[in-house]
Amino acid sequence: MFTRKMSFNDLLKEEAIYLYAGDVPRNGLYEKFVGLSLTQANSQHIKHDVTKRLPLKDCCVDIYQSEDVFEHIEPKKLITVIDEIYRVLKPGGIFRLSLPDYQCDILRNRTLKSKEGKLLFDPGGGGDFEDGKVVNGGHLWFPEYNSVKSILDRTLFKEINFYHYYNEDGEAVTNTIDYSVGHVMRTPDHDERVRKPYRPMSIVVDCMK
Repeated sequence: MFTRKMSFNDLLKEEAIYLYAGDVPRNGLYEKFVGLSLTQANSQHIKHDVTKRLPLKDCCVDIYQSEDVFEHIEPKKLITVIDEIYRVLKPGGIFRLSLPDYQCDILRNRTLKSKEGKLLFDPGGGGDFEDGKVVNGGHLWFPEYNSVKSILDRTLFKEINFYHYYNEDGEAVTNTIDYSVGHVMRTPDHDERVRKPYRPMSIVVDCMK
């Protein structure tokens, strides 16, 4: 049976545009989103590399969500990527970003470290570790509050609200998240691994235009 493929032109016909970086999870909680996928082109995905410019006019997107994707992109590229998200968002639009928080004990403990304790490779994040480098799609960096804040502070966004993270003293911060903006799977609300004790597994932040 023929299934119509979603296109950027189709998006502009919608009353509201909700974009998702990467493949949309097969979960009804994400049904409003259209994924920007490296591999899929179908009724819920447009084949597009999220590091490239979006073929959309300014101020047309309501919500852009990136969940467990930007750790696979070199940090030096992210300011340009995030500024492009800012460009296409409507005034009042939201960029919801969630990334694995490497101050979380579960993530830190499973990650390969150097003798000095530097994080080198997270086998749970995909990819491979060859000749001292992460290759084949793994986590290229290990987000923590300070590193994420440093990136976001250099973007066009001025209203930046962190919800879940570990602060500079290593203390867990778990502000209430409005999941109607975009569901986040790896939080203590939805992932039993960090439910007891209730603590962050992801850095969750909303940036509003």
